[in-house]
Amino acid sequence: MNIVLIEPKNRDNIATVLRSGKNFGAKTIFIIGGAIRDKYGGNIHKFEHQMDTQDGTSSLALIYFESLSEFLNHLPAKTHIVAIEQGIDSTSLENFEHPKNATYIFGREAKGILKDEIDSIKNCIHTLQEDIPIEHLSHSTKTVHFSMVEIKIKESLNLGVCASIVMYDRHSKEKNSII
Repeated sequence: MNIVLIEPKNRDNIATVLRSGKNFGAKTIFIIGGAIRDKYGGNIHKFEHQMDTQDGTSSLALIYFESLSEFLNHLPAKTHIVAIEQGIDSTSLENFEHPKNATYIFGREAKGILKDEIDSIKNCIHTLQEDIPIEHLSHSTKTVHFSMVEIKIKESLNLGVCASIVMYDRHSKEKNSII
C-alpha cells in the first residue's frame, strides 16, 4: 500500500500519516507540495529528521514531488489508484474491497482532490492502458486501475485522520478475510 498526500497543510498531518502508515503496513508515502514545499523548500530530509517519532522511515519510504503530474510520471507499477474523495462515482468505504497493490490519494483538507486532478489521473491511466486488449484490463493486476472511495460524512476530515481511517479499514478487512 502506498499513500499520496496532495498539498498537506502542516507537518502534524504528515507525521500522523507517517506514524499510521508504519503501523498499518504502508510501503511508501508520497507528498506533493504543501507544507514540505512551503516550510522546507521541498527538502523531505529536513522534515523527516524533525518529525519521525517512531522511526517510520526505517520501514517505509517518504518521497516528495512538486506536482501531481510529476508524481504520475513516476507512478508505481501495477498499482490500483484509489482516490479518497466524495462524488457520484465514489464507492462507500464500508463497501469497498481494497486492492492488493493500492495507491491511496488524499486531497487537501478544505478542497479535496480537484476535478482537473481527477481528470489528470484518469488521462494518465488511459494512456498507460492504451495498447492493452480490453479483455485483459478488467481483472488484470498487471496494469494500473482507478477507483474513487468516500467516507460518508457531512464535513471534511482532518487529513491525518482520514488517511488513518482508510488504512485501518484496509487492515481490518485484511485481518478478517479468509485467505
